[in-house]
Amino acid sequence: QLGSPTALADAVTEGRLRAAAARGGHTLYVPRGALWGCEDIARMDSAGTLQALKVTMTKAPASFRPQGWLSPRVAAAVASGTRTVLYEGPLRPLCPLVPNNVNTMAAAAVAAPRLGFDGVTACLVADPSVADCHLIDVEVTAVPERGRSLTVTSSRRNPAEPGSVTGSATRHSFWSSVQACTGHGGCVKLC
Repeated sequence: QLGSPTALADAVTEGRLRAAAARGGHTLYVPRGALWGCEDIARMDSAGTLQALKVTMTKAPASFRPQGWLSPRVAAAVASGTRTVLYEGPLRPLCPLVPNNVNTMAAAAVAAPRLGFDGVTACLVADPSVADCHLIDVEVTAVPERGRSLTVTSSRRNPAEPGSVTGSATRHSFWSSVQACTGHGGCVKLC
């Protein structure tokens, strides 16, 4: 089992792990974390009906562990004391900048491999008004049929200690993921 889906944002690592799973007939289990609706996302992706997927994570500025060019943005958000969009764009370049904070987003890219890390849209928001929780909004858009699209939006409010990287419900989610790791052979599977 892979502990952090964010590791798969490195295309070489992802390719090697997927090839090893297929070649050896073993399964690479990837925890879904706080991703709500991952089975539905995966089914839509598999059927070719998933057009877009956006995951917005909102946390208090002190909950982020940024690296690189994102560090000064988080520092500015802390100093301003106001809601700040830190990043919005493809998921892949965000992952190495906050690897401890975007595992839910990475799980979305695993659930939707046709979109993957380059096609899933990530939005990272620092908001001091959410000091005791992490908010995860998932927006799913289907391929249009006759000019209209199915859209689904889910919001998850995960209680969190001030300054913590992970919400309190994540421990239970991870444990249930570990318990689901059996009998799938030769693939990459969210659990």
